[in-house]
Amino acid sequence: MALTRISLRRETEAMHGLIIHADFHQPNQHYPDATLEIQDGRIVAIHEVDASLPSLPVLLDAQHQRTFPGFVDIHTHGANGRDVCDGSPGALEAIGRAKIREGVTTFLPTTLTIPRDDLQRVAEFAAPYMANPTFAKAPALHIEGPFINRSCAGAQNPAYVRPPDAQEVRELHAIAPIGLVSMAPETDGGILFIEEMTALGIVTSLAHTAATYADFQAARKAGATHLTHYCNQMTGLHHREVGLVGAALLDDDVLIEAICDEIHLCPEMIALTFKHRSIDQMMLVTDSMTASWMPDGTYELAGLEVLVKDGAARLTSGALAGSTLRYHHAARNVHRITGIPWLDLTKACGYNQAKSLGLDAGTLEPGSPADIVIVDDDGEPVAVFVNGIDKLPEASAVQRI
Repeated sequence: MALTRISLRRETEAMHGLIIHADFHQPNQHYPDATLEIQDGRIVAIHEVDASLPSLPVLLDAQHQRTFPGFVDIHTHGANGRDVCDGSPGALEAIGRAKIREGVTTFLPTTLTIPRDDLQRVAEFAAPYMANPTFAKAPALHIEGPFINRSCAGAQNPAYVRPPDAQEVRELHAIAPIGLVSMAPETDGGILFIEEMTALGIVTSLAHTAATYADFQAARKAGATHLTHYCNQMTGLHHREVGLVGAALLDDDVLIEAICDEIHLCPEMIALTFKHRSIDQMMLVTDSMTASWMPDGTYELAGLEVLVKDGAARLTSGALAGSTLRYHHAARNVHRITGIPWLDLTKACGYNQAKSLGLDAGTLEPGSPADIVIVDDDGEPVAVFVNGIDKLPEASAVQRI
C-alpha cells in the first residue's frame, strides 16, 4: 500500500502539520486511527479518530499502517560497508543512513577492542556527526571492549584487551559523549571501574565475561545495569553455578540486550527469555557489523577476517562476529515467535533503552521528538521521520502527489 506525502516539502524543512490515519502503537497506547500533530520537530498532540482536528497541512497519510516511535539501537558496530572503528570521515553517516532504512532513529555507534590511540581517533571522527547528525541520531558512543576477559573475547581482537581504565574513558568522553561501556566485571579493578562509571553517569553493561553469579551481584551493587548480547560470550546456566544467563532470570531489574536474528539466539531461546522476563527488561539490538545491508563475502572486524554466508557473520574459527541483522527484522522475529502485542514490544524497541540511558527517544508523548517509523504489512519501514523531517523519501512503497 502506498503512502501519500505532500509534494512540496523539502527534506530539511520542519513543519507544523499532521500525520493522519496512523495505526499508532507505543507503550500502553494503541490508537487504530490516530493523527500525530508535529510542530518544530516535536509531537504536539496525538488526536484520536473522533477528535476535532486542527486545520493544518497533512504531511503524510499513513493509510492505517503500523506506526511506532522510532527504534533505538544501542549496539551497532557498522552497516552499509562501513564500521564505526574505520576512524574515517563519512563512516557514521553511512551507518546512520542504513539505520534509517531499518526504522532506527537513534543509535549508539559501538566500538571494538582496538588500541587506545585508535579508539581516540574513532571518537574524534565520530564527534562531528554526533553533534550534527544527517540521518539517525547518535547521541553517545557505546564502548564495547577493550575491558573484557580475554578468554571470552569472541570476535573482539584479544591482542588489544586491557584492564579497565576509567581515565581512558574520561579522555574519550571529553572528545565524544560516552553513554554505555560493556566490560567484564571479574577483571582486575572491574568493580571499582563500574563504580567510577556510575559516578560519571555512564551506564555499564556486562559482556565478554566469565563472571560468576557472585561477580554479577558485586557488579550490580557497584551500579551495572545491563547485560550485553544475552547468552553470547557470557557464563551459561548450570545447576551448580547459574552464571550470567541464570542471573538474568533471577534479577527482575537488569536490562537484557537480545540479538533476535535466530542465530545468536535460537527461536526457542527467544521464546524462553521473553516468557520469563518482563518486557520492561528487554532491549532489542542488532550488534550489526560492516556487512549489514551488504552481500555475502569476506569482511574485516578490528583486524580479524570475517566470512559472511547466508547472512551469518563468523570468524574463520567459526565464532560469531556480530550480525547482519536489520532492526525491523529483529522486531518482526520477536513478534512472530512470542506473539507479544506491538504496543508492549515497543518497550523493547526503544523505550527501555532510552529510559535507561537518559535518551530523548523511544516515545511519542507530547513534547517528545517527532521520531517516527511507519511500516508496511511485511514490517518494512516505508516512512521514517527524525525531528519531524522525512528521512526516507525514496521508499518504494511511497507515491508522492
